[in-house]
Amino acid sequence: MAENAANFTATLQAKPSIFEIIAQKSLNDTLQPAFRKLAEVLATNFPKKFAWLNNYCEETFAVLNWLLQYNYLKNYDASFSENFYGLKRVCADGKNLSNHHRELSLLFLVLVPYFKRKFDEKVTLYMLEEADGYLNQDFESKLKKVAVHSRSAIELTWSLLSIYNYLKYMTNQTEFQTPLYRVIDVKLVYDTQPPDITNFWSTLLKGELSKVQFNFTLFKSAISTTLEIGAFFLQFLQTWSGQKANYSITNLPKVPPPPLDVSAKKYSGRCPLCLKPWSTPTALQVSGYIFCFRCILRYLNEHHKCPVTDLPARPLDIVRLYIHN
Repeated sequence: MAENAANFTATLQAKPSIFEIIAQKSLNDTLQPAFRKLAEVLATNFPKKFAWLNNYCEETFAVLNWLLQYNYLKNYDASFSENFYGLKRVCADGKNLSNHHRELSLLFLVLVPYFKRKFDEKVTLYMLEEADGYLNQDFESKLKKVAVHSRSAIELTWSLLSIYNYLKYMTNQTEFQTPLYRVIDVKLVYDTQPPDITNFWSTLLKGELSKVQFNFTLFKSAISTTLEIGAFFLQFLQTWSGQKANYSITNLPKVPPPPLDVSAKKYSGRCPLCLKPWSTPTALQVSGYIFCFRCILRYLNEHHKCPVTDLPARPLDIVRLYIHN
């Protein structure tokens, strides 16, 4: 009886809770928005040096994320967010990860989310075009409509599948925490390895840095600890901002047009690009100027900046206006 109870307790301790699974996923999902916000700040305040960062934000983040996840998978058999919560990946049979499983993990941690974000960005633009009535009955427009509706169906299906998998995991019907883990044949367990006692920041704050030779291990410890502290503040800010109403550009908010001194009097009532009266007036958030929808969308796709102020901008920075005469 006591032996069965001990085995049951050990099993419970070795199985991560659903709250830890969701928490580590939430942390992983905050990395890209945080980097996007940093890129926007740098590109807006230092356009000469960092304008390229706004244009290639996704590609830059993919490279940095690959380096981050590769380091953690190589050293801890876990992604950055999983290691933050004291978890690691093992094969379905309980053995340590092979190089093949690490490569698959890296693929689903970096490349798959990258292509999904690029697809979502395109679909969001198609939604704007559809809302403004610019999608016709030609073949290209039909493909865009298929992409818009298919994304909704795919996201709904994936959400239901994930919830179903969570329920099976909580009722001990599966060892895989998410459908993706099942695909690559890995699962999460608690990391029982003792933590590295060499800590750069504790050594520095104690004034003992001169007693220890500064080597790569200390440098890696400094970077890892800094990232973990940054991750904590990221989650704090996410919780803080979660108290406010969510804003989505796809909702096409009805906002008043910017004042004439912002739009520039010489462009009052006219698009700065075609110099004609506005056709579907659309504001560019980074500068406040009003353009025709087609004019500004085409320009941003080609030049990635405001045509008047040269501030870095993306197609998703446009907002449709409802101007009442």
